[in-house]
Formats: sequence, C-alpha cells, structure tokens
Amino acid sequence: MKAEVVSIRYRIPLTETQVNKLRRTWPNGDPFYPYEKMERYLAPLQVEDLNWHHYSGNYLYFTVYGDDLEGTLRDALQVFEEKLGQ
Repeated sequence: MKAEVVSIRYRIPLTETQVNKLRRTWPNGDPFYPYEKMERYLAPLQVEDLNWHHYSGNYLYFTVYGDDLEGTLRDALQVFEEKLGQ
C-alpha cells in the first residue's frame, strides 16, 4: 500500500491593507469579496476551503488539490496578488 499527497493546506500572511480589503462590505452589509467570488477568480484551479475570517488572524487559508500542487500554488498566489495587491 502506498499513500500519496493529493492536497496541502496553506496559510499566507496578509497585510493590513489586504485584510481591510477582504473585510470590506457593501452598504447592505454583504461582503465585497465573498468566498464564492474569490473562488470564481481561482477557477479552474483546484483550490478550495478559502478562509480569511477575522477569527483566523491576518492570514488567508486555502487548500490546493491535484497532481501539480506546486504549479497550482504558484498560479493561486498570482491570482491573490492580482486581486488583493501585495
């Protein structure tokens, strides 16, 4: 029997500016960057389980799946940088 790594959970630190951007809301109280919106930006990458809730600290958590974990991570980080800034 052989086990394979098929997913890895990552945590990246967020700047205060990025945290404020993720916590921004519309006038009706809905989040400007809901999880679903960020997941659409990441499609078709195999990235799931996004979490940036204030209870988790100033971090963005996410899980990368698939056969090319490093390539998917690289592409996901590029999307995060484009949408959230550095």
